[in-house]
Amino acid sequence: MSAPAALVVGHVTLDRGTGAARPGGSAFYAARTLAALGARVRVLTAAAGDFPREALVATSTTPTTSPPAGSIEAIVLPSPATTTFENAYAPDGRRSQRVLAFARPLGPDALPPSWRDVDLLLLAPVLGELDPAAFVRAVRARAVGLCVQGLVRDLRPGGAVVPRRLEPDPASLAGVSLAVLGEDEAAAQPDLVAALAAAVPLVASTQGARGCALVGGGRTRRVGVHPAREVDPTGAGDAFAAGMLLALARGDDPAEAARLGAAAASIVVEGRGGEALGRVGEAWQRAARIPVEGG
Repeated sequence: MSAPAALVVGHVTLDRGTGAARPGGSAFYAARTLAALGARVRVLTAAAGDFPREALVATSTTPTTSPPAGSIEAIVLPSPATTTFENAYAPDGRRSQRVLAFARPLGPDALPPSWRDVDLLLLAPVLGELDPAAFVRAVRARAVGLCVQGLVRDLRPGGAVVPRRLEPDPASLAGVSLAVLGEDEAAAQPDLVAALAAAVPLVASTQGARGCALVGGGRTRRVGVHPAREVDPTGAGDAFAAGMLLALARGDDPAEAARLGAAAASIVVEGRGGEALGRVGEAWQRAARIPVEGG
């Protein structure tokens, strides 16, 4: 089987906390995860010159015809600023964020024709920088995933990130195969999982060390986790979404797909920032040891 072709859309970011700023953003973690799992990855993003291009492994503004398996090719649209988050974690692991800068929005008009026919499309916004429906219309993909967190964030004066209510519209989400959200988003809007499940075929609600709930086809199944020594939870949900969508595009059952996503996430948390991303290929072996409940 040839390596699946993946397209990831969303802002890469600079994440500031203690120490130097690190490359981040859902698109960054998802693209690196997909490449480590053997996909041919392309990324559409926007950033200024302060984002380290080498963090995406290989970048280019001149698209190639067919990138090799495990590679990442990116179009980084020039922007006056790179989206920059300041992150702080409470003792219980809860994260608070402030946005210091924001890059230009993303639209499908920036996609070359050769990028518009893929096996999987992952829409990975961090702060509403893209319209999911516009990309679904512009790209032909076997499986389409949406990272919901970037659609449920709003900003207070001064840049503090606060929850924003989302009213999922089936028309605007038509064509999305999988929606992924984390426990923070679900807690901020308790009816969000049910609302998403009414609009898309499959919803994965990740719950940290408690695994995830899969809602779809009129039933809910639970998928566990692989033991891990957690160093930093940043990027785990993005790795989960990428791994699960890749498996769905291969034709795997949703629960089996979620096992791959959970395995990828278990590796990412074992390093700070993106330090463990190069090991995500180990997820293929870890996935088989993750329990599934509910048939």
